[in-house]
Amino acid sequence: MILVTAGIKSKSGERNKIISKSKDLIESTRLESDCISYNLYESVEDVDLLLMFEQWKTTEALESHMQTEHFKAFGAAIEDFLAEELDITIYSAEKV
Repeated sequence: MILVTAGIKSKSGERNKIISKSKDLIESTRLESDCISYNLYESVEDVDLLLMFEQWKTTEALESHMQTEHFKAFGAAIEDFLAEELDITIYSAEKV
C-alpha cells in the first residue's frame, strides 16, 4: 500500500477556497479503482494549513492518478491560493 500526505498551506484567508476546489477532486478520486481512501483534513493549530491523506493500492495507481484531468485541474485551480509549494511525502507500507 502507498500512503501520501500532502500539506497544503494557503495564503491568509484563502483556505475555504481550497476546500471548495477540493470537493470535485475528492469525489472523482474516490471513484478510481485503486484508491483506498482520499481525505482532506484541517489543522487545529494553523487555520491556513490543510492536509490531504491518501491511500493507494500501488505506486502505479498513484502515478496514474497524478495524470488524471481532475488532479491537474485541482492543481491549477488552487495555484493562486497557495502560500508555498505543497509538502508531499510518499510512504510504502504493508498491513501487519
